[in-house]
Amino acid sequence: MQKRKEREDFMSITAPALMPRLTLPSIIIPSQLHSALKSIYCPKWGSISSSNLHNNYKKCIKSLSNVRTIIQRDYLTILKICLYLIQFEEDLELKRFRLLNHTVKTSDLENCFIISLKSLNGDLHVIKPDCEVDLRDNTKKVIFAKIVKVVGNDVTIKPYYPENPNTLKMKGKRFNIEFVDRHWSLRCCHYALKIVSKCNWIEIVYPRLRTNCTDMEIDIEWINADLKENEPQKQAVRKILNKTAYPAPYIIFGPPGTGKTVTLVETICQIVRHFPTKNILVCTSSNAAADEITKRLIKYIPTNLIYRMYAPSREWSTVKNEIQPCANFVQESTLFLSKELLLRKKIIITTLVSSVRLIDVNFRENHFSYIIIDEASQAVEPEMLIPLAITNKESDEKTRFHAQIVIAGDPYQLGPVVCCKRIEHLFGRSMLERLMDDCDPYKKQDGKYNPNYITKLVQNFRSHENILHVSNKQFYCGDLKICGGADIRMALNWSQLPNKKFPMIFQEVLGTETRSVNRSVCNTAEVLAVLMYVSILIKAKFGKHVITPKDIGIVTPFKQQQLDITHHLEAMKLKGITVGTVETFQGQERNVMILSTVRSKAFEHNGKEHIGFLSNPKRFNVALTRAKALMIIIGNPNILCRNEHWEVLWKYCEKHNANIPFEQLPGLKDRKSSSFQAIKKYIVSTYKVDGEKVAPFIKHYLKTAVSAGAVVQTKRKGATGSFKLSTDKPKDKAKGKAQRASLVHSDTWKAGTKKDGREKTAIARKPAAAVKKTTAKKALESPKKATPKTAAAKTAVKKGKAAAEPKSPSKAKKAVKAPAAKTKTPKPKKATAKAVKAAAKK
Repeated sequence: MQKRKEREDFMSITAPALMPRLTLPSIIIPSQLHSALKSIYCPKWGSISSSNLHNNYKKCIKSLSNVRTIIQRDYLTILKICLYLIQFEEDLELKRFRLLNHTVKTSDLENCFIISLKSLNGDLHVIKPDCEVDLRDNTKKVIFAKIVKVVGNDVTIKPYYPENPNTLKMKGKRFNIEFVDRHWSLRCCHYALKIVSKCNWIEIVYPRLRTNCTDMEIDIEWINADLKENEPQKQAVRKILNKTAYPAPYIIFGPPGTGKTVTLVETICQIVRHFPTKNILVCTSSNAAADEITKRLIKYIPTNLIYRMYAPSREWSTVKNEIQPCANFVQESTLFLSKELLLRKKIIITTLVSSVRLIDVNFRENHFSYIIIDEASQAVEPEMLIPLAITNKESDEKTRFHAQIVIAGDPYQLGPVVCCKRIEHLFGRSMLERLMDDCDPYKKQDGKYNPNYITKLVQNFRSHENILHVSNKQFYCGDLKICGGADIRMALNWSQLPNKKFPMIFQEVLGTETRSVNRSVCNTAEVLAVLMYVSILIKAKFGKHVITPKDIGIVTPFKQQQLDITHHLEAMKLKGITVGTVETFQGQERNVMILSTVRSKAFEHNGKEHIGFLSNPKRFNVALTRAKALMIIIGNPNILCRNEHWEVLWKYCEKHNANIPFEQLPGLKDRKSSSFQAIKKYIVSTYKVDGEKVAPFIKHYLKTAVSAGAVVQTKRKGATGSFKLSTDKPKDKAKGKAQRASLVHSDTWKAGTKKDGREKTAIARKPAAAVKKTTAKKALESPKKATPKTAAAKTAVKKGKAAAEPKSPSKAKKAVKAPAAKTKTPKPKKATAKAVKAAAKK
């Protein structure tokens, strides 16, 4: 009832006056630049211009790949050219997705339809919710629709006008379909650049170190009691309240699990408490992050002071119940408040791109005292300028920014997604990363950061020490301190752990990667391994905690692998397990994480081997820091260890006996006596996988397991026989061979290779004493074979045979042995002793 009343109150004050519809100008690429881009990307079209400006643009575009950092003089120019370049590439790519005489299917969602793109080859990254769809029938009538979601090769659309669904539902109706990118985010960036260029932007974008920082002592009563024992978090809040960095941005450097969001929420609450007349703008890269901050703030601040502003494309049904009272919806439709009503809100929360709608409100220059940007490491630099343009007008050439900018993020986690390879190194580097690398206020002095400009949070509340160890050493100088509760240790002593005191497993899987129609990569063997571990984990007990699907997260770098795993989990009726790419899991955590690396072949570039975008250290760091209590890595170490970070991880797990060989894959090694067909039938029925796809993997596994001694073949040879689990331990020799195989392909494992080489030499060359002993043994054996040739021996043998004739076979053997044992051959023995001595000396 209380929530309904709050909702009605919100609607009553927002209904009378609304913000006028925002219209941003379309982007028209300058003709000479467009001509230069055509001549570079489509040389077969030929150059349509030879002017100096055309040639200068061409040189500029080609030189971008050599630019490592943007200097102040070229800042605005390079950003604009990069935006034009992205637009040109996206438009060029979308032309490949035109469909002629195509049908649509009805979706489960109301008034929605599905366009299947299975007939098209290519990466669908350019088809995103920002795009629109034009469908033309044979009458040339056009139906305009928006994209709701893209899953695999299926694009779900929703027509803008209510009468259109009836046309789309007509059986046998065919359309010519075209995808159109309105480039909304690019238009927002261009608009912000135009405004910011007229202002004094240099002091924010290229700040200088100042010594006269104001730092007053403020008596703070902490709202979140957990901050009382966390000095870095308290330091950040105090410095931001005092604006010690102004006009430069203040940076909160928040490694995984260190409470970055907690610090931001505490900062906002303290600003409201100590400066009740100040206004705050909170912007994030994603709606998920904005929702998280809103959800936490409404616990401490009345909802009528908070305005959660969504984009018009947001569906009311997707807004969380607790956020709805302060969301910009009326009667389940989005609306934007007028300036008069916006002035009543102390805190406005939105995404960076959606904040562009506040520019035309024309707030006073000093309306916002604080602009807080979360997830700053995931935003391209022009997006970071959008909120800075809100309180500045184009005519104010010397205007200073009045707000203290706060930037929160982690430069060692995933950066902005940039599909244009030519400028990926420029646009893929966030403003946060550039400031920390290039600007003096944020650089370390004597091994420490300047607290007036930046705070590094170091207390990790998420992960077990062993799970965090590699990332901590590789990226955070070993500064992170483990402060989690008992839940981070609940996986210890789990029955499946090779080392019961080490909550990590590196499962070797020697699978084969294949490329799907949409050019993404998958690995059937690893899909099966993931399903095996999931089936073992479900309902497993970690102490008193029973594992449920919500405890498990499955992360993989490739979209197709994500889709395959999701499909099989659904077939196994396992719901509630989140399966996603590394981008999906940034900012999230689970008690148990399973990482499927997929990669089973290396690539070569400029004479050097690499493992594709798995080589990206930021991607590696994010994938490895999502788990709280248990981390399971599934992959091929022969390939992965060609990268330095994966090599360190493999060695670390090996040091703690956490590596499981391929032949000991759980779920397969527990199949006792079975034929190949029985094993295949069991796997297909249990894990709902394709029998034909999984057959080569099973054969490979059986061959490896037999050679390693983990499985015994009881009938016939090859994969047609029967197999049973070996009662003996796997052969040490095979184990050593498997370990060496994991190193042999890696250039960086030279020390290990040499060690293995020495071990081989030690085995091949026996010690001198052993050689003498062997020679002597052979020399002793040879006279024994010759002894029957002596007269005495022959007589003894004949007597033995005669004595043995009336007796049974078993007794006959004894009769033969008895005389032979008693036979005396003194002369040959002496000769033999001399021969032994001679052979030993030799």
